[in-house]
Amino acid sequence: MARKVVLTCALNGGGDPKINPAIPITPAQIAADAILAARSGAAMIHLHVRDPDTGYGSMDIELYREAVGRIRDAGCDAILNLTAGAGAMLAPDAGNPPNVAPGATLKTTHERIRHVEELRPDMASLPMGTVNRGAQIYLNPESFIVESLACFRAAGVKPELDVLDAGQIVSALSYIEKGLVDPRPVFQFCLGWPASAPATPEAILFMKSLLPPSAIWQAFGRGVGCFPVAAISILLGGNVRIGLEDTPWISEGKLAPNNAALVEKTVSLMSMLDAEPASPAEARLLLGLRRP
Repeated sequence: MARKVVLTCALNGGGDPKINPAIPITPAQIAADAILAARSGAAMIHLHVRDPDTGYGSMDIELYREAVGRIRDAGCDAILNLTAGAGAMLAPDAGNPPNVAPGATLKTTHERIRHVEELRPDMASLPMGTVNRGAQIYLNPESFIVESLACFRAAGVKPELDVLDAGQIVSALSYIEKGLVDPRPVFQFCLGWPASAPATPEAILFMKSLLPPSAIWQAFGRGVGCFPVAAISILLGGNVRIGLEDTPWISEGKLAPNNAALVEKTVSLMSMLDAEPASPAEARLLLGLRRP
């Protein structure tokens, strides 16, 4: 019997929109892409919102409200997972410390997670630590994480604990031990990025070995490496994530025409590994989520 695997489609991220013209920008485009991805086999939809004028990432709650409303009003029953990672870039002025150079996007905890508190999605991704990103620092201090976990719990939103390396798993375990995260925590391994663990079987095995027995996990890789990571994750008992946030390509040198095509390729990959995509209802049970 094929194992049920939760397939998440990460629609759009917040980076350069020019890497693939298929990246959904407006709330209407985001909702349409989400619905197509769900019909193609995605049980969970992870989304950011983008400025319709520039195409780059935005934190405008009205854009979130419209995108989420359109998805829900269409009767799409996919699990909704909103990002809580924006508003965290610190750009130190190395020539004049401790001043901040242009490019910083630092916001308060409330500003970073207001859309989660108000819209109450099923889940929201929460970064578990701070990392360097070129000249910038992606700043996620413990105070932000602890405050966010408390707010998520009050809103009935399950956190997806995003970890880029083994050290961030260790940090996340401390929040679980303190009772800040409910039983059956959901971890996401973010691999293959400049400041993350590599997208290799060895890295995934080691990170998996650090998880508590009750944990649920998934892994994703960057670029076309997302497909090997998906295969390894399936073989090791994890779930998978795919989407234009993680890769503009569906194969080496070939741009993905849309998110649904990436989902369909991943479903085909599953079939070769004796797995099949869980339905949204099945995924809710597997992830320990409340009923819609």
